[in-house]
Amino acid sequence: MRHLKTNRRRGMTTMEFALILPFLLAMVMVTIEAGTMFYSWLTLQKAAQSGTRFAATGQGEEQGDRLNRIMEAAGVWLDHLDSGGTEITVRSWPDTSASGDGTADDAGPPCGLVEVAVTYHYHPFTPIIGAMLPQSIPLTGSDRKLNEPWRPCD
Repeated sequence: MRHLKTNRRRGMTTMEFALILPFLLAMVMVTIEAGTMFYSWLTLQKAAQSGTRFAATGQGEEQGDRLNRIMEAAGVWLDHLDSGGTEITVRSWPDTSASGDGTADDAGPPCGLVEVAVTYHYHPFTPIIGAMLPQSIPLTGSDRKLNEPWRPCD
């Protein structure tokens, strides 16, 4: 009789484990996917901050390659991400009000406001979670800074 109860308990434990295992695996996959997506977003934020910090210095203004240098400064942080899915945009405003859309592909004058935005199309990689999410999730990081007065402000 005692042997029969032990077998039932083992069978019940196996059944409970079989019912809980898919839930546990899904939770692990969700955690991994969320962590990877958060890492990607933090990388975009850091890339935008780095590009904006460089833009505020005015370096490359005299040589005419300021925009390319800003994109390179931001791009250094994007090496870990799929480079085909990233886009760096720079825009500026002549004053600190940032009214309107700003001027695209321009880092702005001294004492003007500059913004660097980095967009990345994140592709989920875990099989089950990837089936539940869209194939591409756009993530954006951006930063704005006031340009330094590398020459007298207007």
